[in-house]
Amino acid sequence: MKNIKNPLIMVCVAVMCGCASVDSRLEDKLESEFAEIKQGPNGAPYKNVTSFSDSLSCMDRLMLAKNIRDIPVMVEDIDDKTEAVKTGVRDMLVSAISEMTYRSHGIKLILYGKDSGNLISFLKAANNNKVYESLPLYDIQGSISQFDKGVTSVDTSIGLFARRDGGLGASRGSSLSVVALDLNIVSTKDMSVVPGVSSKNSVAIFQRGDSLDADASINKFGVYFDINLNRNEGQAQAVRSLVELAAVEIVGKLTQVPYEQCLKN
Repeated sequence: MKNIKNPLIMVCVAVMCGCASVDSRLEDKLESEFAEIKQGPNGAPYKNVTSFSDSLSCMDRLMLAKNIRDIPVMVEDIDDKTEAVKTGVRDMLVSAISEMTYRSHGIKLILYGKDSGNLISFLKAANNNKVYESLPLYDIQGSISQFDKGVTSVDTSIGLFARRDGGLGASRGSSLSVVALDLNIVSTKDMSVVPGVSSKNSVAIFQRGDSLDADASINKFGVYFDINLNRNEGQAQAVRSLVELAAVEIVGKLTQVPYEQCLKN
């Protein structure tokens, strides 16, 4: 069987090398398409970021300067309508707004939802109804509304099998995907959508072979944000950046501060 196995290994290696060469050329083409998405129109501003933390801090300063404080806002569950992203978008949004209001306390978030059961039971047992005295003026609603997986993709795989001795195989793939997030503000007075106070953005995610490396890009106000993704986090990190951008935009519109400068500067 050794005589069979050794040639099998040699054939497998040779074929995989050939496939790798073809796959490399296709992957270069895919990376070129992603570069075009990031580039945008000639002369468009370009920023390399790892997160929108600086923008969140900028928003905090703006609200502090305008003495905006304790606007009660409830956050609904941010569902994944695509059932493909599988990240805690609501928790990401809460974290972003919390960071954004660290000094200013501009927004007072009210969390009431599926995960509030234990707290509600405890307050009820303690006969404490004061929690309901502070009613929200606004409600944040939205969802992951789009996930186009592999808008363009490259996938090459090969496998060889030898009876009783098992087999050899290898695979390599790259893809370009798009995730979109839509958020709206609803007035609790009449459950109407507040006109113009919304956020709709998408992020293009480029994953290189074997999901070991990734890059992402968001376009907003003519500025192209290139997001450096951690190899272990990948898609989730891209979605977090998308949520942080949405938080800046929707809170900026609600409070009527010049939030654009927090993204452009």
